[in-house]
Amino acid sequence: MLANANLINGLLLLLGMILCYLFVLIPFLIYYAIQHMRSPQLILLPESDGDDYVSAKCKSEADWAQSHQFEAAGVYRWQQNYIIVWENESQATFFQTTLSPYGRFHSFTTIFEEDYTLITANDREALIFPAPPGRFVQSFGVEQTGVLNEKHQSALADLMRVKHLELACDFPEFEESYLASLRQQHEFVRSVFFYPIRGIWWYHVGRRIKFNRPIDLQQVILEN
Repeated sequence: MLANANLINGLLLLLGMILCYLFVLIPFLIYYAIQHMRSPQLILLPESDGDDYVSAKCKSEADWAQSHQFEAAGVYRWQQNYIIVWENESQATFFQTTLSPYGRFHSFTTIFEEDYTLITANDREALIFPAPPGRFVQSFGVEQTGVLNEKHQSALADLMRVKHLELACDFPEFEESYLASLRQQHEFVRSVFFYPIRGIWWYHVGRRIKFNRPIDLQQVILEN
């Protein structure tokens, strides 16, 4: 009897921990993350400090960027992350390498006219939040920069064909674009009713469903 009681108590404790994780911790983390987007601060590192990231810690990315007409645009710090940025003005595209406590991630961001953007990343976390209107986000589990860029270029061609989008003529500074993107994401998620609770679905299901899937062009036509 004592053994059975201990087993039941253990199962109840485990159930309680799971429920707390689902309905307390995840909503809190979602709320916390969105609050940090309200007044984001991006710190540009001095050139002497940034050179260490470009030439040493991200040499392979720097070599790829140089061979594909991307120019170094700076090294930034956002919270615990270091963001190394290259830009290609003729393609209105930023290439980013983010060094975080959780790993190394890459992304391409293309800016279109009329505030449309396309983001292709290899970080599943990029898919947690629903994208604001005009922002298209996809993420794939690929490490090779060239492969990620191919997926980005494919989606880019599809969007320009389906939506008749044009690349931005006035290509913004990275800091301006990045901070505006964070604030836009903050405002959009805050407009979603009970967003911390709905974040349970976004975190556990939504980002997994969308991972390794290209942009749904049919949905693009209907929603944007």
